[in-house]
Amino acid sequence: MDPSPIAQEPRVVESPAIDPSPIAEKPQSVEAPAIVPSPIAQEADKDVPAPGKQFAEFAAGCFWGVELAFQRIPGVTETEVGYTHGISHNPSYEAVCTNTTNHAEVVRVQYDPSECTYETLLDLFWSRHDPTTLNRQGKLVGAQYRSGIYFYTPEQEKLARESLEKQQKKLENKIVTEILPAKRFYRAEEYHQQYLAKGGRYGNAQSPAKSCKDPIRCYG
Repeated sequence: MDPSPIAQEPRVVESPAIDPSPIAEKPQSVEAPAIVPSPIAQEADKDVPAPGKQFAEFAAGCFWGVELAFQRIPGVTETEVGYTHGISHNPSYEAVCTNTTNHAEVVRVQYDPSECTYETLLDLFWSRHDPTTLNRQGKLVGAQYRSGIYFYTPEQEKLARESLEKQQKKLENKIVTEILPAKRFYRAEEYHQQYLAKGGRYGNAQSPAKSCKDPIRCYG
């Protein structure tokens, strides 16, 4: 991913069902600012979903394509992309890209449990990335691209761990997905929000319609 909404964006790539976003040839080289660890970053996520809705949060590499996939699930009422589980308070995208803040790129999903189960969200999560690669997805390398499930309730934790065990039986390599309590969520810059649905760099909008099966192009 590119640290600005317009400069040096990778080429358009048609994504498969499992989308490791193999665009960058090497980790991005961004001059690192001074990182100040903050206990605020380690606080629990205290945001509250809308009445009758629940939060779920996932890290599965570049958050653009993952967010669009979740937008298409019936029962998902809102999605946001952002950063979590890092060491610094209120990080910028540029700081996260230095690979010094330890934040993960995440999609926070708000869903109606009467229309969408947490298991449905887990199934989508596993299908969108390779959970066996540590701190990378394809050629995108860095802690921000790690695989993670960040739970809000004991029931979510239970279902996440059961789901991981089932997924592991399908794979030869060991799953490295972290399953941890949801920490403070830092909303990413506005241009990242619903990036692909808004058209990406080239104004080529991709449909967020429920149950849409169109292939997701990660870079618009």
